[in-house]
Amino acid sequence: MSGAADEAEAHALSLRTPVLPAPNEPADAVAVEAEAGVAMLPLLRAERAPQALWRAMQRHIIGREMTAFSSDWPQPHCLAIWIDGEEVFSSDVEPVIPASVQKLITAAAALAVADPDERMVTQVLTDAEVADGALDGTVWVIGGGDPLIMTQSYADSHRRQPQLRTPMEDLADQIVGLGVESLSGRLIADESRYDTTRFPETWPQRYISRLHSGPLSALSLNDGITGFTTALTAAEQPARWFVSTLADLLRVRGVAVEADLVVSTAPSGMTEIARLTSPPMIEIIQQMLRESDNTTAELVLREIGLRSAGEGSTPAGAAAAARIVSEMLPSELSPTVMDGSGLDRGNLVTCSFLAALIERLGTDSAVLAGLPIAAQTGTLSHRFAEHPVAGRLHAKTGLLTGVNSLAGYIETDSGTVVFAQILNNVPADSRLGLELQESLAGQLLRYPVGDLDALRGLAHGSS
Repeated sequence: MSGAADEAEAHALSLRTPVLPAPNEPADAVAVEAEAGVAMLPLLRAERAPQALWRAMQRHIIGREMTAFSSDWPQPHCLAIWIDGEEVFSSDVEPVIPASVQKLITAAAALAVADPDERMVTQVLTDAEVADGALDGTVWVIGGGDPLIMTQSYADSHRRQPQLRTPMEDLADQIVGLGVESLSGRLIADESRYDTTRFPETWPQRYISRLHSGPLSALSLNDGITGFTTALTAAEQPARWFVSTLADLLRVRGVAVEADLVVSTAPSGMTEIARLTSPPMIEIIQQMLRESDNTTAELVLREIGLRSAGEGSTPAGAAAAARIVSEMLPSELSPTVMDGSGLDRGNLVTCSFLAALIERLGTDSAVLAGLPIAAQTGTLSHRFAEHPVAGRLHAKTGLLTGVNSLAGYIETDSGTVVFAQILNNVPADSRLGLELQESLAGQLLRYPVGDLDALRGLAHGSS
């Protein structure tokens, strides 16, 4: 029991003046007893305590329950719970591997450096003019970091629909709309906004061979995936593949394309003839959280690095993200950030930090509107279907070998409970981590928020 809980309980037990009537007792019962000179209600009745003391008792009860409840979880693990804007329980001992709940850090840092309504722009520039339907010269396609440029066929290949995307076909349609019937000269891809390291250098080779993320580029199409109908295959040069696909889309629309495909950095002073505009940044962030999109997370991290340190790289973005979120929560132990997606096992964070970050962002915020909802959306669409928290649990999921994590909030009958749970060293090929998430969600659904009568019931039920 914490010192505060000890003091609150001792004070509650020492009260000699009735403060609150007992449940199901007339509001004037205490006054009637006093006037009649009869014995007062039992002094040790918890109903006598004022609301502030009930809050302290709540922390004590939840702490006792959660300590026992989590005692046999795999080690190391952590759990943090917030109710009514206060942390009521934390089992943090040391930072642990978070898996994909790391994306909450990426999301918070991104919206600290970019406006929620801001959009990422992919430009098409040229030094030539369209003459008699011919565009003969150099055409540059400048990558703006948009992670959601997709063809319709790639979007359709995803299991969950509809997919948020920036339609690649729109770029070809705009060029055709200029009256272009033939394109010759050079079609050049510029991916210089970010560095050209295709994957974070700290990732093991198996992440790359299994395409847990596509190859990273500031000019990315279909997550850098070239084949997706049977098995996934990745582009060796994502930017060159972008302009190659653009050429194919133009041909399908009747444009004769005889242009050399090149990857280079564009000069200044050219004329824009077309552009693709991404969804707003807030929707990109929501998509990243809802679908746990690793490629989006890694490209967003590079944008954080570019805006914060002038370098669109994973190390720059990771350092900036760690600094930004640490400044948001100076009283918490700073996280170790290695990537944006949470795939890197070098990422380390406490549950107290994650729960405090969720509380800081606000459960009614636009960013947390992107959290998957149990039995309804995103990575939780197939989970908790027969569970009481279906439709009530909003949480970011995380899964790596030996790691299960869940962080978000639950809408109880009386209010909102914020939590973060991370389990490390979960047995491989086991449902244990998922089962512990399900049992925790059931426990948290019981906890009352801002409801004195329910607090009393919780105390009686735990006595």
